[in-house]
Amino acid sequence: MDTVLLFAVVGFCAQLIDASLGMGFGLISSSILLAGGVSPPLISAAVNAAKLPTGLVSALSHMRFGNIDRHVLTRLTVSGVATGVLGALLLSHLKSPAVVILVSVFLMMMGILIFVRGILGRTPSVVAFAPAWAIGGAGGLIEGIGGSWGPIVTTGLLGAGYPPRKAVGSSCAAELAVSAAVFATLMITFSRGHWGDDGGLHTVLGPVVGLIAGGLPAAAVGGYMASRIPRRPMSLAVGCLAFGIGLWRMLEAV
Repeated sequence: MDTVLLFAVVGFCAQLIDASLGMGFGLISSSILLAGGVSPPLISAAVNAAKLPTGLVSALSHMRFGNIDRHVLTRLTVSGVATGVLGALLLSHLKSPAVVILVSVFLMMMGILIFVRGILGRTPSVVAFAPAWAIGGAGGLIEGIGGSWGPIVTTGLLGAGYPPRKAVGSSCAAELAVSAAVFATLMITFSRGHWGDDGGLHTVLGPVVGLIAGGLPAAAVGGYMASRIPRRPMSLAVGCLAFGIGLWRMLEAV
């Protein structure tokens, strides 16, 4: 019960940040589970399982407040699901310090650029050449190998010049389908014994229940918050969060 309550608090705070700014839930939850000695494949399965109900509520909330671009959503979903499944199948082979450092550098650079453009009051179009399907594909691959969808996709969409609330809403909505695909893939590989010594699914039951219990109410208000935060403060907040996530992941890798 103590574990459930602890992760309920973690889930509420992480999901409130994620639903409002488009990133944070996966990183915060994964870091705490990793510190507790849970294996990377089991962490990925647990976090993606928790994302299913919270992601559904978050997507409905963003839809309710008009934060979703349907064309972007379609492209993100299709490419993200395809590469997410690929990443989950190759989890043990692709999860290396080199990959983590590469992603971390990208996030730190994007964070700085988005923050600077937020200060200047300009639309943060720093990678205008990147189409939504490519951003979704990159995010899905990172999500599948145990990374985080939001930092890649939300910052990528912002960098391509999409309005902040549309970038956050579309990213959060597409993440639901990607998380479902990754979770299903990991469950199939688990049943075939491809995870090795994972310690058993029961080791993350309490954390998953807690993350869901705390994340649901936060997800319900995320769409409202994203629709009300002005463009400049939202860009500044996303820039700072992206840089912080990149720095955190790099420190973990080295």
